Amino acid sequence: MSASERYDLAEESLKTFTRSKVRTKVLLSLKDGAKSTSDLEKEMGIRNTTILHAIKEMTETNLVTRTDRGYDLTNLGRMQACMLTEMIDFVLVLEDHSSFWLTHDISAIPEFLQTRIGMLNNSEILEGDPADILKTQEFFISELKKATMIRGLSPIIIPGYAEAVATAAINGGEVDLILTKPIIEIVVNDHREILEELLKLDNFRLYSIDGEVTAAFTVTDSLFSLGLFRMDGVYDVGKDLNCLGEAAIEWGNDLFYYYLCKSDKIQSI
Repeated sequence: MSASERYDLAEESLKTFTRSKVRTKVLLSLKDGAKSTSDLEKEMGIRNTTILHAIKEMTETNLVTRTDRGYDLTNLGRMQACMLTEMIDFVLVLEDHSSFWLTHDISAIPEFLQTRIGMLNNSEILEGDPADILKTQEFFISELKKATMIRGLSPIIIPGYAEAVATAAINGGEVDLILTKPIIEIVVNDHREILEELLKLDNFRLYSIDGEVTAAFTVTDSLFSLGLFRMDGVYDVGKDLNCLGEAAIEWGNDLFYYYLCKSDKIQSI
């Protein structure tokens, strides 16, 4: 069955998600737990009679039920509320950073993570200016030095990156790095001695990945930082998407493990 045919089957249900602003807000509010209509009126700033009309309709469609604690979501209602919350985050991330997504190659992000892009809702674009084009790298390096956990993928050379990672590993941080083969050759040539010492550490692991990679990213215990190639095939050194929060770090870790499955561990050089 095609996507178009599946849409035809789900069309009426999909329309109910945003058919009524009041209905949608009731659904989102009750996701936090049962509430009375007076609680909903105070929270939403909407008249009690209007809320009751929406609740009557939602009760008839098995989304809301009456309990001794007020009105609550049924299992169907709670599942819809969860999906709606994810949809809202998805839309906001696209709108907030629309220029970033439009002007960069997103092929490095697998489809299953593109659909969960809303998990990056606590994020901002860190952009260098003409007078300080390396502003993004400087911030990134400073965060690495403080990290107790680093997981990263890089098809590029970032000034200061090797030293910052080495510092974190020597200080006991857990470090897992995936590098493309050309970058590994450069690192071996430029930092052979320190790399040999790092590979002796139990908390440092290095991996090699074949083929073209069009993203550079790092996950730490407090930050997920994503850099992409522009549509012209050149890496954008002046613009990173920096994300905070547990959801963003989870998303970044899933991206890392996606590439880890395509990589080979390096035992020695």
